[in-house]
Amino acid sequence: MTTFDRRREDPTSALASLLTALDTSLKHEKATAKRSEHNRLSMLYLHGGAAIVIAPLFLTYSLATGLTSASWNLLRSIPGAPTSVAAWLFVGGVVAMLGTAARHPTWAAVGLGLLAGWYLSFAATFSYAAFDWWRDGANTSTMPALYAGPVYCHFALIMVVHLITALRMRGHHEP
Repeated sequence: MTTFDRRREDPTSALASLLTALDTSLKHEKATAKRSEHNRLSMLYLHGGAAIVIAPLFLTYSLATGLTSASWNLLRSIPGAPTSVAAWLFVGGVVAMLGTAARHPTWAAVGLGLLAGWYLSFAATFSYAAFDWWRDGANTSTMPALYAGPVYCHFALIMVVHLITALRMRGHHEP
């Protein structure tokens, strides 16, 4: 930034230099904000689209296998599972995408909340299976995927971060 040196520059030139530097800084900040918004919206579309694709794949897998392994004990207790669980994910993805497309943060947050809940249900399911395995003696021949609970918990936390951002944007972007 230019500082005023009364021996070298008159006040008008100093002000002009300062305003030019300010204009350049504002243009840079505006471009950064626009890029950040574009990236955020792209991530929301990605999460919503992935949910829409994963839901029927999960349903196909679960109907074919019957989700009979112990890893699915908790999930099977959800009423209407596995169809209701797949529908939950699908609806969450659709609502998140439509809310994002309409630039309606409240609806995007609703969709993200559905996705976060779905991911948390899977985190609980796989963590419960790991706990049961440990409680039953931790036999390596029946070991569940110990990493699955934390992975789904991680996905849920990502949805919560996006959800909080969407809620903070209410009033700024809603029609």
